Amino acid sequence: MKRALIPVLVLLASVSSARAQRGDNCDRECLRGFVTQYLNAMVAHNPEALPSAPNVRFTEDTKTLKLGEGLWKNASQIRPYRVDFLDVREGVTVSHVVVEEAAMPALLVLRLKIVDRKITEVETTVTRSREQGAAFNLTALQTPQPAMTLVPEVSQRNSRAEAIRIAEML
Repeated sequence: MKRALIPVLVLLASVSSARAQRGDNCDRECLRGFVTQYLNAMVAHNPEALPSAPNVRFTEDTKTLKLGEGLWKNASQIRPYRVDFLDVREGVTVSHVVVEEAAMPALLVLRLKIVDRKITEVETTVTRSREQGAAFNLTALQTPQPAMTLVPEVSQRNSRAEAIRIAEML
């Protein structure tokens, strides 16, 4: 009987470990809180305030930088426009946020990877002008459109596999 139990315990331990690595220990509000902490730390120019892993990887516009560089140096305010896309299963957030940098608006796309309640990856794209991004129209980005924050009923949701398939077609 004890021998039959060992493979089950090994399987449970590996499933539990895999879930922790994917960020299952951080629900939607937890992930949203990480985005808020990140934005607040950025405006305060204080990367040490973040619960980040020692080997956190930070990129801005595809360039690897030290956390606290790039937009962090001149970010001065977070405007009201913010839309968060949260993937609890993978421990990933993506946010579209309008920030101010040296008193000028900029569109920030932010991706955070959370493992064991620590930020392990930060990927950002900053659009500062129409020349940098054709969709740059900050006057239209005052508050998120209701459709962007609508949570569909369970019966209306696609499976994860179907949502991934659709996204890969775009």
